[in-house]
Amino acid sequence: MNRYTCLFIFFFLSCLSLFADSASRILVYSWSSEDYVRNLDDLGRPLPEICAFLEGKYYPEVTQAETPVEPVSFETVIEILAPEMMKQNFILNQPAETVDFILLVNWGFTEEVNDDYEFLDQEMIVIDLDDGMQTTQMVDIGSTNSFSTVGNDNAKLIGAMKMSQLYPYSLKRRLLLEASEEKRLFVNVTAFEKSHLQNKSKEEPLKASWITFFSIPFYNIETADAIQAISEMASRHMGYDWDSPSFINYNDREFDATPDALEFIGVDED
Repeated sequence: MNRYTCLFIFFFLSCLSLFADSASRILVYSWSSEDYVRNLDDLGRPLPEICAFLEGKYYPEVTQAETPVEPVSFETVIEILAPEMMKQNFILNQPAETVDFILLVNWGFTEEVNDDYEFLDQEMIVIDLDDGMQTTQMVDIGSTNSFSTVGNDNAKLIGAMKMSQLYPYSLKRRLLLEASEEKRLFVNVTAFEKSHLQNKSKEEPLKASWITFFSIPFYNIETADAIQAISEMASRHMGYDWDSPSFINYNDREFDATPDALEFIGVDED
């Protein structure tokens, strides 16, 4: 199996239900290069990696309401993100000349899509739950089953486009479409090895060591709370690939989000 694996996580209201309100569904996509390994100690804990943040592109809110969202500064993002990453042994307080990796940070808001999908019918499907039980759910069928123009751009920013290729039509694809139609606050972190940046030729393309996309619907939530929530979840998976799916909700304070307790969706990259 090719190690270029995509990770995509939906966090829902309950570990037993896949159908919670999308207004609190955290989305994380994480990938690592085939020649990058997050080294671990004898107890399975990640060894230190010395990194420095680099300010990337900010995507301001496309105003749809009378009260626009205040711009979110780069300093605000990294002040919240850095402590969560440091819990995973990313060292972020050293001089730039000593670092091993440069972390390019892009952040901002996706645009909310106001046009509703036109569904022709519904059907009942049966869902197998992790505990061996089953549940049923009515799902829409006969839709265009594709991203709108704006949704297509959003999907690239939040990592949904690659994952959607797994599902010609399914409930999971529907969730990816929904996420791409929402206004989301997102942060993307791409890690480049410093030696690669220093030594590559002009003709040689940039090569990322790992990349993590993380986002949350931006409805009825404070900016700092939103960044804190997605930073906490995403920092645990930076630099790793995963293989199967899981669903946990931001509002469920009882969840266990340690890597051993989660399942993930994985995709091989050709």
